[in-house]
Formats: sequence, structure tokens, C-alpha cells
Amino acid sequence: MIPANKIENQWTKGNILRLAAAENAIGLLHATRGVEKAFLLDEHDIIQIRQLEVQDGLTGSSYFGKKRNIGVKQALRADILLAFITNKDYEWPRDNLKIMHGGEIIGRDISDPDEMDMYQNSSEHCVFGNIVVNCQKIRELRKKPKAPVLVISGKPWKGIESMDFVSEAVIASPSRLTDEYLKSKILSKSKLHIGTFLLGLDLE
Repeated sequence: MIPANKIENQWTKGNILRLAAAENAIGLLHATRGVEKAFLLDEHDIIQIRQLEVQDGLTGSSYFGKKRNIGVKQALRADILLAFITNKDYEWPRDNLKIMHGGEIIGRDISDPDEMDMYQNSSEHCVFGNIVVNCQKIRELRKKPKAPVLVISGKPWKGIESMDFVSEAVIASPSRLTDEYLKSKILSKSKLHIGTFLLGLDLE
């Protein structure tokens, strides 16, 4: 049996490492262009966000199909979960959204303006903001029982992964419901706050 004092020391050391990693990550986030505020989420927040994401997943997009937010699920499983709120100057994660059906990609988000211009003039594709879809395939799927799936991936943040004690860091774009929940947690209601993200940190 492990002595109680040794268990307590291990528990204390683990919490110190968690707090140090969280503080360092928040400092890096606040030094990032376009980040308005970053903060640590507790167990209550994580439970609330899980419930909100499940609720959002049950109400899939009528056009793009059912949502599968892989990035948020990965962040929620992390050792530490942070949130940060951004303004228009923040460089959003690129190329992290795909519309899938039967293992085939029938739509995706595109960040390259030249590539987007090419699709704007295409008769086979439809453009919705920064999302391009194969219109013919989407129309054909409406007649089939199995809907497409909107897959949203997370993005690694290499700058934070280089910190001491951090083995992996993933940025995830949450649902509208979670976005509203995160914005409700800060006192400022500035119109500059236009986006929210989750940041999951796994410790070594």
C-alpha cells in the first residue's frame, strides 16, 4: 500500500504542474494577436460543455448533415482545458472542416483565396462563405437515407507544445451553444469578442 503522505505529495505535485502549465498557456494566449481573454475551465464547465456539445450534435445542419466535432471531443479529454475569446485580428485555424459521405469528401473549408476564386466560377460546386461543396453530390444525397457528416477537426498548437510538461495541445472550435456559454463567463460584453475556442493540454 502507498503511504498516505506519498499519495498526498504526488497529488500536490500533479496539481502544481497543472496550474503551472495552465498559467504558462494563458500567458502565451494573451501574447497572441487577436486573443482578448483566456481562462481555465473547471470540472463544472467541462460537464456543461459536454452536455451542450451533445445537444448540438443532435441538431445537425439541414444542408451539411450531422455534426461530428472531433476537435472538441479531443480537447474535452485533455488533462487541462482552457478557453479563449478572440477578436477579428485572430488568425482562425484553417482547413479543419470536411463534409463526408461513405468515406468520400464532398465538401471542405478553404483558406486559399486563389483556390476559392476557382470554385466561385465552377458549375459543379457551391460556395457558402469559406465552405465549398459538390452541389450535385449533395443533391443526390437528399434522396438517400444516410445523411452526410460534417466533420470538424482540431488543430495542434506547436507553440504551446514546446512548453515544459506539455506533450500535446489541440485547439478546437466549439458549437454555437458552447460559444454562448463561454462568452457568458466573462464580465466584458465587448463587440470585439467575435469567436471562442477551446484549448486542450495533455501533460507529460
